[in-house]
Amino acid sequence: MAQEPSPAPWWRRALSVGLLSFFLAATVSYISDVALSRVPAIFAFLGVLLLIAIGIVFDIVGTAVAAGEQPPLNAMAAKRINGARQALYLVKNADKVSNFTNDVIGDVTGAVSGAAGMTVALEAVQAFHGGPLIVTLSRLMMVGLIAFLVVGGKAAGKTFALDRPTQVVFLAGRVIYGFERVIGRSVTGGRGPNASRRRTT
Repeated sequence: MAQEPSPAPWWRRALSVGLLSFFLAATVSYISDVALSRVPAIFAFLGVLLLIAIGIVFDIVGTAVAAGEQPPLNAMAAKRINGARQALYLVKNADKVSNFTNDVIGDVTGAVSGAAGMTVALEAVQAFHGGPLIVTLSRLMMVGLIAFLVVGGKAAGKTFALDRPTQVVFLAGRVIYGFERVIGRSVTGGRGPNASRRRTT
């Protein structure tokens, strides 16, 4: 019987995740800085809210994947329901998926949204010609607001994910299934893009 390959050393995994987070954060931060500097403050603030929402959604998926169970997804996969095998793949690889969604995407979007929020606050104050005190207060208010939205949103999202892990994971599987059909290949080992489609209701 062939032996399973030994897992990568913890330091190698930590280094790869750290490097991925670094380059992802730098790229997203650069793009957001360029984009936010060219739009009015209100649209820039909406962009910050979008970053926060992305982080919360990925955190919900990561929590649901960690809490999800395979039997109900196995039953749906046996019925060839679109997205079930992709959802099953997420649960079987819960450690890697949760690490990517919660730690990489979640933390990166949180850090970038904070930096972008500072840019929005500064631009808004400059537009109204505020003094140093107004600048300081605006930054403090922005930091507090972003912390409230990120922490509160993730807390509510975790509760929702723990209450309905199967539904959340299956929805994520459906999204991945649709993505696989668009790109014409499977990225999770689920049903291929040329497989016949069946009704799911």
